[in-house]
Amino acid sequence: MTLLISITPVISYGILLLLIGVGIRIFVGKRRFNRRGYGGAQLYNSYWSAALISTIEGVLMIISALSIVGGALLVLVELFNQH
Repeated sequence: MTLLISITPVISYGILLLLIGVGIRIFVGKRRFNRRGYGGAQLYNSYWSAALISTIEGVLMIISALSIVGGALLVLVELFNQH
């Protein structure tokens, strides 16, 4: 049986972007989970650490979303172009 889809560099970059995006989401989610207290609220040491950490994690989540969408688009466009 022959392989119907050849793995091109564009597909490998797309898969890499997908993996990076999912990895960032897992990393941020694990950090948020570990900060939760008994009531379910996230616990911070001070206001400034809460503001800084929330901002950094928000930016990372935006980057991960763009990475996932970009990777999926790369893979889909390349698969569409192969057929």
